[in-house]
Amino acid sequence: MRPFTPTSTVAIAVLASVASSSVSADTFPFPTPSFRYEPFSSLATTSQNIAEEKLGYVEVTWNNHGLAPIEHTGWAGLSSNERDGASLLGYTQDTWDCFIHHYEGYTWDDLAEKGVQTHFIDLGWTQAHWEHTVDTTVSTDARWWGQLTDNEKRAANGICYFKDNWDKIDMNPNPSFFPHPVPNFRYRPWDELDAVTQNVAANMMNYTEDKWDSLGTSVTEKNTFLNLRSEQRAGALDLGFYTHTWDCFM
Repeated sequence: MRPFTPTSTVAIAVLASVASSSVSADTFPFPTPSFRYEPFSSLATTSQNIAEEKLGYVEVTWNNHGLAPIEHTGWAGLSSNERDGASLLGYTQDTWDCFIHHYEGYTWDDLAEKGVQTHFIDLGWTQAHWEHTVDTTVSTDARWWGQLTDNEKRAANGICYFKDNWDKIDMNPNPSFFPHPVPNFRYRPWDELDAVTQNVAANMMNYTEDKWDSLGTSVTEKNTFLNLRSEQRAGALDLGFYTHTWDCFM
């Protein structure tokens, strides 16, 4: 066998690099709505108004993928006003259902008809998981993007996931050295909170003055944000928490 020359070695390295990048490159079935991956503050004022008035976004829910209630509704379930708002921002039915909704409201048979069921199967989903008839969870749901295999990443691309929305990156401004903005209100004594904040904390999240003033003593704080009851999650949002800040600091 003829030994590799330096030129041959370089050529192999270049080919390996190209092959590696082709595996990791994101490939989607529809054009990416790139505006959705910009911080709220970077949007034009008109787009901010549409997002707020027609789709119910606020800055925090825009800056965290999957947090706004509207994103859990498929195109067919949007009101005419909501569809109008989505269209004005630049969505189509395909880009909304793929990049925003990720087909979560579809039936298992609908997924097959849409041609995306195989992607969910490659990510570990079964019909029983989809229809919530088993207690086990899908293993890929507990992994970060970097922990997925190349085949799983390709499957995730097929339903319009990529690193930013899979990992639900936090686009909120963060002047601190912590990984997410500090919820400073949580570190104020109960008697320094305004009446509205006290009412939300007490009535929606079951805080008492003692539990608020003793960090980590409330049972509510033992849950992740997504495991909070819907009323508690709404209360946490009203206070100023969101997924990342609750899971990180609480």
